[in-house]
Amino acid sequence: MKKLLMMIVAIMTVTMASAQNEQMRQRPQGPRMDRTEMMTKEYNLTKEQQEKVKALNEEYSSLFRMPGRGGRNMGPRPNNGNNDGQQARPQRRTDGQTGASAQNGQRPSREEMQKMRQEREAKQKEYDGKLKEILTKDQYSAYEKRQEEIQKMRQNRQFNGRRNNN
Repeated sequence: MKKLLMMIVAIMTVTMASAQNEQMRQRPQGPRMDRTEMMTKEYNLTKEQQEKVKALNEEYSSLFRMPGRGGRNMGPRPNNGNNDGQQARPQRRTDGQTGASAQNGQRPSREEMQKMRQEREAKQKEYDGKLKEILTKDQYSAYEKRQEEIQKMRQNRQFNGRRNNN
């Protein structure tokens, strides 16, 4: 009787675990709300503004995607010939940088990262300038305030992460 009861409990546990796992797979990945919808609610956009902002957001959609996120499946990292399951690290060069580049799926060099950062900042300024033409002064000041809050949150997260790793 005890064995039968234990077997029933084990079967129920496995069934519940697999059902939860299935629910997790069916949950949509990516943002819960479209950026235009969020801006419409947060800044009380008119229909005309919504259309213009939607077109602008589509034009600059690459600004809003995080590398490796947004539902993209990056897949497993290459094994690089190691059969022991350990991931290979890029070789360190004598000048202190890794020999990796963005083209081969490895981390870009410092110069490449700086160039990408500058391009992203220039694109963000273009986006902000075009958005300023669409929004009213009050709406745009609320947008700027929100961007500053987001920047502070990112800085705090980065600082806390570095401090906790020591």
